[in-house]
Amino acid sequence: MKTTFDMLCHGHTLSEREAYQLLQTIYERKLNGSQIAAVMAFYIARPVTANELTGFRNALLDVCVPVKIDKEAIDVCGTGGDEKNTFNISTLSALVLAASGITVAKHGNYGSSSVSGSSDILNYLGYKFKSTSDELNRELDSHNICFMHAPLFHPALKIVAAQRKELGTRTFFNMLGPLVNPANIKYRYIGVYNMEIARLYNYILQKSESAYTLVHSLDGYDEVSLTSSFKHITRSGEKTMEPLNLGFSNQNAQSIYGGESIKEAATIFINVLNNDCTNEQKNVVIANSALAMHCYKPGTSIADCLAVCRETIESKKTASLFKQLINN
Repeated sequence: MKTTFDMLCHGHTLSEREAYQLLQTIYERKLNGSQIAAVMAFYIARPVTANELTGFRNALLDVCVPVKIDKEAIDVCGTGGDEKNTFNISTLSALVLAASGITVAKHGNYGSSSVSGSSDILNYLGYKFKSTSDELNRELDSHNICFMHAPLFHPALKIVAAQRKELGTRTFFNMLGPLVNPANIKYRYIGVYNMEIARLYNYILQKSESAYTLVHSLDGYDEVSLTSSFKHITRSGEKTMEPLNLGFSNQNAQSIYGGESIKEAATIFINVLNNDCTNEQKNVVIANSALAMHCYKPGTSIADCLAVCRETIESKKTASLFKQLINN
């Protein structure tokens, strides 16, 4: 009998059930490191289908360590893998939301194809990862935000971490991260690196009970980069927006570059928190924070969300919240 790995080797497109079984064989350590790398390579060479992504997602959720949180929360994250090496925009946006009164349950990981993923920057700056629902709920009660480091809640991700790092490029696991928040959150603001993935996500999330916003900058960023027009996708439909629609002029790519090291990324991160950054750096955080806030509070206009997020950064409420979070 052919295994799902054999099927992939022979060019077979997996059904949802077969994709589920393939992830299960990885979790059960029935594939060696070379085979795991080969699985990732297959999906670098060809697009993942909606059925495959759904099967992978369900398999990861079924073996995750579930988190029970007591409040309705939003996750703010990107797929990563856009190879743009921006600074940590989604992590900063999550902190801006929390400092603005929005409950955030952020799911993140170490960077696999960039200098600094959300877990890298938080760990570098002294944040202690939490691993239980009680700890995460206490963090939410105290700071309006909790952070779930993916490998602590997804044992299967630990198994593939070395191969992801060695490959150094995006894999289908980049696509899974934003879909497998272990807290089963209601609201999702997700940046994706291309429109093909955006439409896969839209297909999958339409079947869920989540309220969601998907964004993709048409020059390739997995966030609203303000360097080009961008797609804004919700359950209600898809539209193309311009930075000018948010009150911003177009920026150049260098203005949101994250640096060559975790130290450089951390410097930018702290400067944004302290409102000691460039206008371009601040604007891109405000834009993403505001659109995420609008996802959580659709009755509030985007213009009002932009104003709140700007005030939260400029009053240094975000910096104060982060200091408390680190010292907790």
